[in-house]
Formats: sequence, C-alpha cells, structure tokens
Amino acid sequence: MRDDIRGPKWDIQTGIPNLTGKVAIVTGANSSVGIGYHVAHQLAIKGAKVYVGARNVQKAQAAIEEMRKDTPSIAEGKLVPLAMDLGDLKEVEKVAREFVAKEERLDILVNNAGLLARPLDKDINGISVSFSTNHLAPFLFTNELLPLLKKTSVVSPGVRVVNLSSTTHAAPPTGIKLDSLAAFNQELGGTDDFQSNYNRYGLSKLANLLFTKELQKLFDAEGIQAVSVSVHPGGVKTTGAINFVGENVALLDNTLTPLEGALTPLFAATNQIVWVEKEKYGGAYLMPFGVIEEASDNGRNTQLAKDLWATSEQVIKSVLN
Repeated sequence: MRDDIRGPKWDIQTGIPNLTGKVAIVTGANSSVGIGYHVAHQLAIKGAKVYVGARNVQKAQAAIEEMRKDTPSIAEGKLVPLAMDLGDLKEVEKVAREFVAKEERLDILVNNAGLLARPLDKDINGISVSFSTNHLAPFLFTNELLPLLKKTSVVSPGVRVVNLSSTTHAAPPTGIKLDSLAAFNQELGGTDDFQSNYNRYGLSKLANLLFTKELQKLFDAEGIQAVSVSVHPGGVKTTGAINFVGENVALLDNTLTPLEGALTPLFAATNQIVWVEKEKYGGAYLMPFGVIEEASDNGRNTQLAKDLWATSEQVIKSVLN
C-alpha cells in the first residue's frame, strides 16, 4: 500500500448525498487526467450545479462536453464554464465579484487548481508565480466569495471550502517566516533545482493548509455555518506530475488514478460526517481517503497562520491598488 494512504476507499455512489439544489465551484477542473475534473463530474452526477473552472472558456467547455458524453443523465445547465486565470489576481477578483452578483448561493468551493514545482520565477508584481497562483489566488477568490458562502450557510448550514494541500507542506524547514513578500519569494535552497523547486511547492501547499485553519477560525468567530478543510489527495499520475518528475518517472509507480485522487476532496466536500462532527473536521488536514492527519510543525504554528493571512491581505491590496 502507498505510504500516504490512511484508510479504505469509500463508495462514491452511496457516500455522496443527493446534491440537488446545491451550487459548487471547482477550480482547475478541465483535464480528465486531473483531480478537479473528477470532483466536478461526481458533484454534477449527484445533482449539484457545478461551475467548471479552467483558464479559458474553451477548456472548460471541452471538459463539460466530455463529462456530458460520459454521463448523458446530467441535466442541462448543471455544468457551467468558469474561466479564470489564477495567475492574474485582478481577474480573480473580477470573476469572484461577477459570481457573487449573479448567483444566489454557493454551497461547495473546491480550490483545486495550482501549479506543480517549478523554477523561482516572478510575475509582473514581483511575486513568486508558484506562490501567487497556488495560495494568493485561492485566498483572494475565497475571501471575495465569503459573503455568498455566509448567505448560503444561513439557509443551508454545512457549507464547505476544500483546499488542496499536500504532504509536501512538510518540506519547508521548521521555523520559516511568512510575514513579508520576501518570505513568500524565499528560495529554500536555489532558484532552479529539483529539491529547491520541491521545497517551494511545499511552501505554497503549507500556505493552503494554514489558510484553511485560519478560515475556520473566521467561520467560527462570525458564526458562519461552514467547514474549511485541507486535503492531501494522494499521489496521482497527472500531466503536471509527469512533467515535474521528468526522468524520475519511477516516482510515479503505484500512483492513484485521477478518480481515486478525487475521493478525499469529495469526502471533505460532501460527506455528512464532516458537518456533523464540525469540531473535529473544521480546519483539519485530511489524508486519503478522508482520514484526519496531524500537520507538520509549521502546519500547527498559529502565529505563522496569522502572519500568512495578514501578509497575504497586504500583498494582494498592493497588487489590486
């Protein structure tokens, strides 16, 4: 058995409740060899209206056509394209605000889209492309959607926000800081070698986990009837993973299928127990296939989480203004 599997697979046919009437967003859902596609597909099969996130409408529409071809029973209008480039924070803000203006509710948000390990390159704002895409974009997107999540939780308690993290969140050394833009851009070794690129990817996944914990604190403080969960989906042989390991393709032996990789995010997004036992699952980090795991030392550092939130707000504000 893989060393990151903590429990048995669960049956999506019986495990996912009827989602008719619910609205979901899944980012990065355009590739059938990716996790997000299968999360979106299963939510739609169970009756949810699902916004299928991709960088452009064409990619989202192609994914929708593939899902409908695979499952003709999915009702017309249940799959809707959502075009958004996470590399552009201004566009992320615009798309979120347009969504809030046109939709009446949002029950499930799955922040799945992201970039795998890459060289330390910076965008036009001087921010690490990896950190901005993997953390700042979903942080901004979620915060802009908060009014709608809150509104939905009043009429339908048990709203979910699921952030895709990873076991790589443990890669950055204990004691790192996340209190400045320089910290977001830290090399963690070099600027372009396998280990440093892996460490920086881990930094962005640590940010996803810490953001999840702080978001749950916000939900609790404001009485929002919602659960925020981060998940490690398991190693999946996605296109991105193949590109990342390069010649080290043996690292992808014994990986999960994309649908198996979708099981843990789907558990977090839909399973009744996550809401029933909110005190246990709120802010938690889950391993496959829905088992709570203790995070790394950095992942349990409450000050690091607070610093990340405050600095993220500052950096985003400087970009948007």
